[in-house]
Amino acid sequence: MFQSMILYMVPIFCVLSITTVLACDILDDFDNTRDPGDIIIGGLIPVHEKVVIAKKPESQKCTGYDVRGLMKALALIHSIEMVNNSTLLPGIKLGYEIYDTCTDPTKALKATLRFLSNSNSTDNCVKVQCNYTDYRPTVQAVVGAATSEVSIAIARLLNIQLIPQISYSSSAKILSDKARFPAFFRTIPSDEYQTKGMVKLVQMFQWNWIGTIASDEEYSRSGINNFITQAEQAGICIAFQEVIPFYSSVQVTNFRIKEIANIIINQTRVNVIVSFGKSSHVAQLFKELSNQNISKVWIASDSWSTNSNITRLENIQNLGNIVGFTFKSGDVSMFQNYVKNLPSNPKSSNTFLTEYYNLRKLCAHVQTYNLDSCLSNHTHHVMANSLLTVNNSMEIQYQEDDFLVNYIDPGVTSNIQWSVTALAHALKMLLKCNEGICQKSFNFAPWELLEYLKKVNMTDGGTKIHFDPSGDLMSGYDIVMWNFTEGKVEINRKVAEYDIEENKITVRDSKLNSLKAVVSKCSKQCQPGQIKLSSESQHTCCYDCINCTFNTYSKTKDALQCDFCLPDEWAPSGSAHCYKKRIIFLDWSNGFSIVLLTLAAFGIVLIIIIISIFFKNVSTPAVKSNGGTISFIMLISLLFSFLSVGFFIGKPNDITCNIRQCLFGISFTLSVSCALAKSLKILLAFDFNPANQHNLRNFYHSGLITSFCTGLQVIICTMWLVFNGPKMHKDDTRMQKEILIECNEGSYVAFAVMLGYIAFLALICFSFAFKGRKLPENYNEAKFITFSMLIYFISWITFVPVYVTTHGLYLPAVEVVAILSSTYGILCCQFFPKCYIILFKKECNTTNSFLKNLYDYSLKSTNLITNSQHSLNCSGHNKSCKSIKSNNSQKILSITSAAQNNGFTCVSRKRSSSW
Repeated sequence: MFQSMILYMVPIFCVLSITTVLACDILDDFDNTRDPGDIIIGGLIPVHEKVVIAKKPESQKCTGYDVRGLMKALALIHSIEMVNNSTLLPGIKLGYEIYDTCTDPTKALKATLRFLSNSNSTDNCVKVQCNYTDYRPTVQAVVGAATSEVSIAIARLLNIQLIPQISYSSSAKILSDKARFPAFFRTIPSDEYQTKGMVKLVQMFQWNWIGTIASDEEYSRSGINNFITQAEQAGICIAFQEVIPFYSSVQVTNFRIKEIANIIINQTRVNVIVSFGKSSHVAQLFKELSNQNISKVWIASDSWSTNSNITRLENIQNLGNIVGFTFKSGDVSMFQNYVKNLPSNPKSSNTFLTEYYNLRKLCAHVQTYNLDSCLSNHTHHVMANSLLTVNNSMEIQYQEDDFLVNYIDPGVTSNIQWSVTALAHALKMLLKCNEGICQKSFNFAPWELLEYLKKVNMTDGGTKIHFDPSGDLMSGYDIVMWNFTEGKVEINRKVAEYDIEENKITVRDSKLNSLKAVVSKCSKQCQPGQIKLSSESQHTCCYDCINCTFNTYSKTKDALQCDFCLPDEWAPSGSAHCYKKRIIFLDWSNGFSIVLLTLAAFGIVLIIIIISIFFKNVSTPAVKSNGGTISFIMLISLLFSFLSVGFFIGKPNDITCNIRQCLFGISFTLSVSCALAKSLKILLAFDFNPANQHNLRNFYHSGLITSFCTGLQVIICTMWLVFNGPKMHKDDTRMQKEILIECNEGSYVAFAVMLGYIAFLALICFSFAFKGRKLPENYNEAKFITFSMLIYFISWITFVPVYVTTHGLYLPAVEVVAILSSTYGILCCQFFPKCYIILFKKECNTTNSFLKNLYDYSLKSTNLITNSQHSLNCSGHNKSCKSIKSNNSQKILSITSAAQNNGFTCVSRKRSSSW
């Protein structure tokens, strides 16, 4: 029901509104300058800095004359005159109405109402109606305003009639929103790009601890908020964010500025400050800081980067370095000549210029460097008497100085020129002006011009003028730097350029690189080999530096984490890179290796010598009693055991790993098998019942025993190699700085079976030899075999726990020691005694000596006479005594026969019978 009522009432209201007129007076009290024309261009320029606060809703007076504002107004007038003097719009004169906004949105809104008034009206009033399609306002387009806050305010009014608005310096990001500001254009980029350039500049010098200062108005808030957002995304921290009140009283503003000055002084680690603010606020802040010698880097926004009022401050050089962003500029030489040739008559039709002349007369006694301040302070005197008459005799030739020329801002001037040029080309397309004539009437609605303004695409003095979909001109920025020489400030223009599309700063003057010496960081930069550890502060830029741990590294500054080294690399604590691990193994040059190899070589030499001795005395009883041929086989197997030591030394590979264990296992098994055969043979000869010896000897064969025992070991080693044999292995985890190249035995079960099998044979051999330990002295092989097996057991029983608990470089040496000790045990115990007899007891190395030894042993073992007398007490003819004598005689013959079978032949039966 309610919605229906609304829908019903709307058309009635619209009809009534059409006839409604807002009555108002003629706006003669407005600060303006105008020139009639066929098409009127409105202008909004801040010729004064502020308005006088009124207690009644009456006409507001402005104060604080700004020469820079005058230059903007003159630039707009000059640009319109340049179009009128060209053939761009033949037969059409562009007029203008330029109003002073006094940098105040309310003042600007009053002027905008004048723009919106009906062009055919004589009372300067604005009709309120529903449809403005055919409405013809006073102006067809507006150039301005200067500040974003004013532009936002007037844009909402201009949106009602879609009057095109082109700003020359309003850069707030919000103005790019076409949904809210469909008729707004600007000949500069959005502040979003200026702040991107500032962030890029901060990153270029590696600053990350920044302070920000802004005025509390739309342009500054928007710009500083954009900067803070983009800076934080880039890892830049904001140490403090200070705001200067914009609409507060002078006392409140000054008090706040003093507070901010104290904050800056106390923030010793913040050496870079970004400022988006009103130039008057910045000047006041600099006055507070100028005597402190704080030496900071100030990054200025376009609002004050080239402000001459600030450059004239005393002791400005104590503040440090000032770097600012300005808009791209074109050729302004024609405008400079225009300003130099301004008429000297104070009674100019330009009210802004007239006021300037009057102020110049009042400040004629002031030096040039203080003239700007004088003009601003005396504004109210002139405003109090706007009809001030100047005595012609007092006329001053102002054109003789360059005061006004020095206030020309090339960037802003170019932007104003491009604004007028863009409007002129849009009018040309709208009015279809070609070949000296415009085909369409210039009686059009502003919204029609708006559509053609969007299509403008042309080049002016090398600058491409084309608005993007957001209504912005992507022209980029110049970076300026203030130079301090002899107490004066010179602005070094274009020390660098910021390219919007590439987001890149190009340095044009090396003076900018002097800022590299400035450090602005919350924490000292972490060096390579360190990482950042966040501190209790909320800022990520405030941190502690800690060293990377062992085996990790960081090769960049301010690293967030340490990287691990590769498996074959290592790094000490706090390292910036990794080092290759040293390859280690039991090298040939190692002192322990040399000792082991020397012992092995010495053993080989001994074997060769023993073989030579045995071969030369092969037919002697000592050699025959040692086994004869089987002794040579045993010596050769020991030789290979010594040779296997060489495969445990040096850099391992798969081949040497396979050879060394199998070579030792098979060769040493052969050696033990030979000892087993010898001990069994001796036991058969001397210890078994003589009645059974004959049958047992028929089954005994030394070659078969050694072949069978050794063959089993060959099978064990073969299966080991086939299924899971030893392989070369790189151990890069056990040691910190080295990689150990060693042999991995593969199947440790097979390794244990191989060694266990040798131990099993040695145990049998030891058992047989132990039983024959009381044999004749020259025949006592069993005793030496027993000793050699004992040495073997001691060596390998010691080896097992040591091998299991030992790791690293000397692990192969543990096994080599066991090999050498067990091999030397067999060699020394079983062959050295025979060599001693052969070389030094030659009288014992005879058949008679050995047989006598056997005979003495047999008498001792049988105890023939003693047993027969004491056990039976028999006489020589007793039958029992005869039986005992017969058995003893048979045993002596059996021992003699055993000696013969072991390689000794009695001299004659007669000799044997005589025993």
